[in-house]
Amino acid sequence: MKEILSRKEAAKIAGVSPRTILRAIQARHLEAVKIGEGKTCSYMISRSDVAEYIQRRGRK
Repeated sequence: MKEILSRKEAAKIAGVSPRTILRAIQARHLEAVKIGEGKTCSYMISRSDVAEYIQRRGRK
């Protein structure tokens, strides 16, 4: 079973701000499932997707 993270948890693991995680999701650089609408929405992000995102960021 995949471990699911919030945007804040993913940001902490990646060493970036939650806003950076949101931008990565919006730019489709990071896979996430959106829950809800508007300002109250949240995202579910798998730990493995965060690990892949960190690897890709490190290559630049």
